[in-house]
Amino acid sequence: MMTSISSSRILLLFNATTAYRQSSSSRRPALLQAKKISSHASNAKLSASSSTSSKLSKAAATSVVCSLIILSDPISSRILFGNKQEDEVNNSYWAQELQQATAHQQEQCSTDGRLRNAHKFCLDNKSSRQNAEVADNNIQLPSHSRIVIVGGGFAGLHTALALAEKMSLLKKGIGNLDDGSVVPPPAQYQQTENEGMQMQSRRSTNSWYQWVTWPFIAKSNDSNNHNLHSNVNGEIIILEANQIGAGSSGRAKGLVVPGYQVPLEDLEEGAVDNGGNNWTVPLLLHKLHSFLSTQPESPRYTKGVVQELYKLSYIALDRLRSIVDLYEIDCDWVECGAVEGSIHAMEGEEEDEEESDGCRILTREQVNELMGRSSCRDDSNSESDGDNLYQWGEYDPGCAGVNPLKLTLGLADAAERWGVRIYEQTKLIRLEKTKSVNDESTKDNSGKYTLTTNYGDTIQCDHVVLCTGADALSTDVSRRLEQSFVPIYTWMAATEPLYDLCPLKDSVDSNIYKEQGHQKKRPAPMCGDDHISLNYWRNNNKDEGRLLFGSLADTFVLPNWLISWRLRNAMKEVYPQLAHVHFDHIWGGKLAFALNSMPLIGRDTDFDDIVSDTNEETKSSKNGSSGVWYATGFAGHGIVPTAMAGSVLANAILETPDQQQWKLFQTYFPPSSFNGYPYSQLGAGIILSLYNVWDWAGKKGIPLPALPKLW
Repeated sequence: MMTSISSSRILLLFNATTAYRQSSSSRRPALLQAKKISSHASNAKLSASSSTSSKLSKAAATSVVCSLIILSDPISSRILFGNKQEDEVNNSYWAQELQQATAHQQEQCSTDGRLRNAHKFCLDNKSSRQNAEVADNNIQLPSHSRIVIVGGGFAGLHTALALAEKMSLLKKGIGNLDDGSVVPPPAQYQQTENEGMQMQSRRSTNSWYQWVTWPFIAKSNDSNNHNLHSNVNGEIIILEANQIGAGSSGRAKGLVVPGYQVPLEDLEEGAVDNGGNNWTVPLLLHKLHSFLSTQPESPRYTKGVVQELYKLSYIALDRLRSIVDLYEIDCDWVECGAVEGSIHAMEGEEEDEEESDGCRILTREQVNELMGRSSCRDDSNSESDGDNLYQWGEYDPGCAGVNPLKLTLGLADAAERWGVRIYEQTKLIRLEKTKSVNDESTKDNSGKYTLTTNYGDTIQCDHVVLCTGADALSTDVSRRLEQSFVPIYTWMAATEPLYDLCPLKDSVDSNIYKEQGHQKKRPAPMCGDDHISLNYWRNNNKDEGRLLFGSLADTFVLPNWLISWRLRNAMKEVYPQLAHVHFDHIWGGKLAFALNSMPLIGRDTDFDDIVSDTNEETKSSKNGSSGVWYATGFAGHGIVPTAMAGSVLANAILETPDQQQWKLFQTYFPPSSFNGYPYSQLGAGIILSLYNVWDWAGKKGIPLPALPKLW
């Protein structure tokens, strides 16, 4: 009995265990499936999340790109930010200083005439109405002129002045005038017993470039001053869209230095007879443009061309000194020299280099001493230690400092003394060939080109010189120059008066000056460095000791608060103790950068007559009596090169024998027919940002592959 019960219990237990196992085995696939479903659900969530983040990233990138495109477009940028930061010249320190200095000398005229200095024609007041009528008679734009210069900046004023001087001498049969020569204004000529012209050599005591031909000053010895020095009244006029000094010429840092934006050694490195450095941004862009363009590729330059171009700039430096001296231009000219610090390590082959043009290689300690940084380090912040930023540098004793606005106005006054007329607030909106005239009575008074202004006035002339700087040109003016450069904005700030706290002091004296043969104390030098967004600064040569600090390179206008913040950061890196100094003035301007960063000087052949003759000399002679010329793209390095451009274009227009150097620029550095518009500013901004990142990484010691040279 007991055995049967136990057997039945065992059987029941076995059946129960079997049933449990079966039920368990039947539940396992369901659990696995549930786990799989849960896993798929989580993967789906992760996938959805990653997809969402990817979409957000793409949307953010698209928004950034679209924003940059919108900002890079000049029209939308102007709508968003307006013209205040770009065009308000009264924000500049130079303009405020000039207004304060001349407030008691301001002459009032009752007319808003376009002719500059129209008040000079207002006779001693009998009535304001009569003065207005006199001024109105003088602001009338003439219907014909021999030469019309468009743009009243440095390039236009130097061209007008060089033309006036050379034309005056040509009328007396004196034609072979050296490019460095300066003819004193008519009021400064004096009577002597001998007739004719005597050329006296003038060698500046501060000139140090020994291998150039020194300029000559032409002094009159004719008893009849008026007959000898003919006035060019009516033959040369200048059309300025705004007012004299309102553009970049009047807002510049005021560094007077020979050469161009591209250093001499970089130009020589790219010469075809020097192997040719193919790893530069201009050359890569040139090759890309040549590949996409149907125009023939321009020839590569040689070292001889480079030497000739740089020689012209050194001659122009001496000419500029002579102009300031002879025309008595009060522009705060200071022979102070310039020092440039480098954030990059020096190449081994340059360590003992003493450059042939008078520049001297500096050690890190010498750079800091000249810049006034050795005594102003912030020891609490090792990253801003004055000994670590600059690795080495160069000192150029031949440079000078100047008030650019005063210099611009002084050049305008000098040109007006020769009879050049300057029409402000007069913008050129159309340039075209003059239609053929059958009427013989008016044929002699008609010019080859017709210019139309924003007032609807028209003027005919034989020569047009386009010196419009970074202002955009429409196809109605010049197709060749319309897309030949990219405007780059740069900014400056003037600190509050620092007095003894100003790191750059005029009493700087060091062994560097003594080694150069200067035993006396000299003013503090102009300073700069080789960041891509170039830092440059100086003091204002006043007892109050302001520091004028410039930096940044942008492709569109920015709000003032952002400019101020970025300028302060740049200045704090150089002078940490000035981090909390207040800025009294902030201003900026736009610079014209060609694709090769060299000046654009030459002749716009689109306006030449089509000549079937294949002989270039015959073609030139048939188009020689007239032409459309241009001088622009000085890339923020224009105080001296514009003086050179003025002489070069004057020789071109007057067909001076053996003085046709404009062909060097036209042949080897011609304007590009395409700069990537409407995305040229965006592309330039991306390139500049990339190089700025490389500069930052280099200062932090982060190794990165080398980029092509930007110049």
